[in-house]
Amino acid sequence: MEIKRFVVGPLLTNAYLLKDGGEAALVDPGDLSPELEAALEGVKLRYILLTHGHFDHADAAEPLQARTGAPILYHPEERATFWSMGRKPPPLETPLKEGARLPLGDEELLVWHLPGHSPGSVAFLWERGKTALVGDVLFAGSVGRTDLPGGSWELLKRSLSRLLSLGDGWRVLPGHGPETNLGQERQANPYLRGLGHGAT
Repeated sequence: MEIKRFVVGPLLTNAYLLKDGGEAALVDPGDLSPELEAALEGVKLRYILLTHGHFDHADAAEPLQARTGAPILYHPEERATFWSMGRKPPPLETPLKEGARLPLGDEELLVWHLPGHSPGSVAFLWERGKTALVGDVLFAGSVGRTDLPGGSWELLKRSLSRLLSLGDGWRVLPGHGPETNLGQERQANPYLRGLGHGAT
């Protein structure tokens, strides 16, 4: 699977375009850029995927849906996040659930529910490629904030511990900033000290 990153919007959000077998998914379109617009030309967009509902990850989702017809998928607990930010939640025909598998070309994405930054935060795991698209759960050297409505440090700690259970070789594609991997974060990220390394 091919994964390309596009930095969009005023908060420099990472949007990711995933392509395999003639199909594509776009993760966290908080805004559009000329580069992303060009990359979407001629692409069969199967999904618009949101790791969570904060505006900088979701604002371009509905315009893209209107243009492409691709469904917007997010965890149903994120409806509260949209409302808390003064935004009406996008239409949700198929809510994302823990353990859901999303086919994409010859590959698939596994959905993990990882609350803490927001109630319905999720990660999309490409298991064959050992790659996790984690939104604002984990960053290189940091973690997602928990002081916004619906945030919880206790829940985020559990979610981070679960991520660490994947193993050091996993590539991490965060919602902001450079990519990293779980081995590097386990060693150097001060927010992960003292967390267990198993699924919770």
